[in-house]
Amino acid sequence: MRVPKILHYCFGMAEDFGGKPWSLMHYVCLRSAIEKINPETVMFFYEHEPRNEWWSLTKPFVTEVRIEAPREIFGRPLHSAAHRADIVRLLALIKHGGIYLDADVFVHRDFDPLLGYPTVLGEEGPDGQFGTANAVILAEPGSTFIARWLEQYKWFRGGRDHTELFWSEHSVQLPFFMSRLFPDEITILNHLAFYWPLWVEPHIDWIFRSNNPIDTTQSFATHLWESKSWSLIKDLTPGQVRSMDTNFARWAKPYVAHLPDDFGAAPSERSGTEHHLRTSIFQQTYAQNRWGNDGQSRFFSGIGSRGDVADIYIQAMLAELSHLRLKIGRPLVIVDIGCGDFAIGQKLMQALPDQYIGCDLVPELIEYNASRYSSDRVSFKVLDAVADELPRGDVYLVRQVLQHLSNSEIQRITGKLSSCQNVYVTEGYPREVLGPVNPDKPASHEIRFDWRTGQGRGVELDQAPYSLNVRLICQAELPKEIIRTFRVAL
Repeated sequence: MRVPKILHYCFGMAEDFGGKPWSLMHYVCLRSAIEKINPETVMFFYEHEPRNEWWSLTKPFVTEVRIEAPREIFGRPLHSAAHRADIVRLLALIKHGGIYLDADVFVHRDFDPLLGYPTVLGEEGPDGQFGTANAVILAEPGSTFIARWLEQYKWFRGGRDHTELFWSEHSVQLPFFMSRLFPDEITILNHLAFYWPLWVEPHIDWIFRSNNPIDTTQSFATHLWESKSWSLIKDLTPGQVRSMDTNFARWAKPYVAHLPDDFGAAPSERSGTEHHLRTSIFQQTYAQNRWGNDGQSRFFSGIGSRGDVADIYIQAMLAELSHLRLKIGRPLVIVDIGCGDFAIGQKLMQALPDQYIGCDLVPELIEYNASRYSSDRVSFKVLDAVADELPRGDVYLVRQVLQHLSNSEIQRITGKLSSCQNVYVTEGYPREVLGPVNPDKPASHEIRFDWRTGQGRGVELDQAPYSLNVRLICQAELPKEIIRTFRVAL
């Protein structure tokens, strides 16, 4: 075996991801590659990390490699993110060897029959009508052909966008020409291997709109041509995929079968009723004192925000935040998701020099907090963490919030936090563990376990469907409940 089973992906070479953020389609393609190729590792190169729910699902499967994408090669400017990615993939293959895949390549079967060749490319179009594309490349470490290819970038003239004459010259036409000059260094597969159907409109429709089967018996993979098909795939949700009978939907369904119908949907596309229902639930919770009442405060967030339980948390978090501040070298921006009555936040900010943004979805609660506690360092924001974009910060605190939400709502929040390095989640857990892990529930003031008997299960982020890495920071014990705070690696 000359080609090692190392998968390489390049993504995020531009801050706006070229208008194509990580999506259901990308997740499905990467999962298909892992399932069919069974790689030793998956190296994911990026300059700008994705920041959404689909990336949260993807991260556990990859080894992240943060880079600064090259802006020139041999003194020739690389204006386009696509051309920067072209260079990154060639350098990665020369150094490590392996299998490079564009993020929009769906894999149908293993690549084992190809691993004995020094370098492998596939024709784009019958008889290489358009060349040999670089969306799928197999190469041994130090591949002579890949090194020759990179050397030819000394005369690169690709321009700024796909409308220019030489846009695909070095990525498609050049390797086809070189394969004729150095046939002993390269194996060229026919057009069915990776690039059929093509990028022409009837073929895009065949993939994404038709149920007329595509014969993949001679294909290792199918390039989905996102530059031509993005309007058809950009907003796809698991529910929509399940409702379709198209070639792509048939391929994708196994990889999204476990996900909620609206997972990954844009906030604007989620039901407005859903947001208003969540807001109404917690407005009523406060209005009816369902979390108790201290006889003094208009809003009361429960006993978890008072007494020894709160003190243990505050002391632990002060130490954590002080360490982070020294590491970053400046005051922190702390985002408190579900700030509630600000009892915890107030004690923290009395001891901290940092900036604080308290977020909650109950408008009257936020108005009350803002009128009494706002300062040059403390602010408040009405925010539905499930549906809205989160404020930017250095640290995110999520204290006894997730326990009131459904599993799909929790996944939406963790998806948004996926690119945040400093996330602290606090949840209550029963004294007696009983029942299935992470039982689902609708959003409400209630929690998953019976707090009266201390039996049941809490939100266990290290278990499915979340499967996140957590580290215990502190815990406080009550007669029927243990309140634990974790640092969460998303």
